[in-house]
Amino acid sequence: MASDSKNVSKKSIYVFGDYLLMLIFPCAISVWCYGADALRTLGVSVVTGFVFDFILSLIIYKKYFAADLSTLCSSIMIALMMPSDIPAYIPAFACGFAVAVIKIPFGGGMKAPFVPAASGFAFVSVCFKDAVFNYTSGRESMYPVSLASLLAQGRSMKMTTGNFLDIIIGNVRGPMGTGCILVLIACMVFLLIRRRESLISSAGFLAACLAFSIVFPRSEGSLLSSAVLELSAGSLFFASVFLLTDFATLPKYRRDKLAYGIFCGIICMVMRRLAAFEEPVCFAVLLANAFSPLLDIFTNRIMRFFSLNSRRKEVFTDAG
Repeated sequence: MASDSKNVSKKSIYVFGDYLLMLIFPCAISVWCYGADALRTLGVSVVTGFVFDFILSLIIYKKYFAADLSTLCSSIMIALMMPSDIPAYIPAFACGFAVAVIKIPFGGGMKAPFVPAASGFAFVSVCFKDAVFNYTSGRESMYPVSLASLLAQGRSMKMTTGNFLDIIIGNVRGPMGTGCILVLIACMVFLLIRRRESLISSAGFLAACLAFSIVFPRSEGSLLSSAVLELSAGSLFFASVFLLTDFATLPKYRRDKLAYGIFCGIICMVMRRLAAFEEPVCFAVLLANAFSPLLDIFTNRIMRFFSLNSRRKEVFTDAG
């Protein structure tokens, strides 16, 4: 048991250490764009996550693994998907839920069946919808309305060079740490170097979202502007880098990871059109998490079925 715990702890450092390195840059952007409010929200999330993790770990495991970075990463992710000026108790509730309901009962961040950050954010989205999607803070030079709100109203943004630059550098009101697409692309390149297998699900997710936005556009503008706005709005691109690549919830095989990402992308885009929330990507991730184990089982049975049939054909051919 002790050796298993050490192995899990080492793997946790390797996996969540990478996430922690990547999260430094969205955190820096959020502080640059939103100032002290971003620092406060990040601080509340991290402290709450640590307190819940420390106390509950001692209660259940009788030992606290300080090297387990999963709670720190989940707390930061939750904060980055929030408005910077959100009341402090809301990210605290989200982090407490992620740790107490999702992480600890299932044995830690490397074993949780659902992405803790997505679970915590989804919980407070249901409980405090108006506050979670209220984007009023930010610099005066920022575009005054969030892209997700713009799309939800069926409106569009003229895709000029200036507007496109504003979008990719995150100069648009929205979640405090998910708007800078350039930073998220850099994080994706880092993952490509470190753990490229996990990006298969991200590729399937983004491809499904892109195709859906072109076939079923929500905005009044061109198909290009529809695609750019859909991929840049809310926390969608952020989720493709940090939530879809969660080690514990990914299927085992490449084909299943691709199917997992495509399924999550389709669900996300359907929910964006039908759900009551401005940004339902975390709900789509949780639904994909629930189906992740079934993908491995289903595809394995299909492969066995076809391999058995091919063997039977070979037997009959040899007999003939």
